[in-house]
Amino acid sequence: MTWNLAVKILGSVRTSVYIYMVPVITAVTSAAVLHEVLTRTMACGIVLTLIGLFLSENRTSEQKDKREYKIYGNTRS
Repeated sequence: MTWNLAVKILGSVRTSVYIYMVPVITAVTSAAVLHEVLTRTMACGIVLTLIGLFLSENRTSEQKDKREYKIYGNTRS
């Protein structure tokens, strides 16, 4: 039910991107709640995941801006 709500609000592509946040949330929660040690490997994985998400979000918005520009550019001609 929450997945369907997220797809309705954010769209399918953006919702699918955020599924990659699950390991990050799991690692941080296990460190906070279960007092597990956050290893160097886990920290590198978290950083790489966040960088990938950031890059994919920026690429999506840039492509969207270019498409909107083309649409508006074609209507003015």
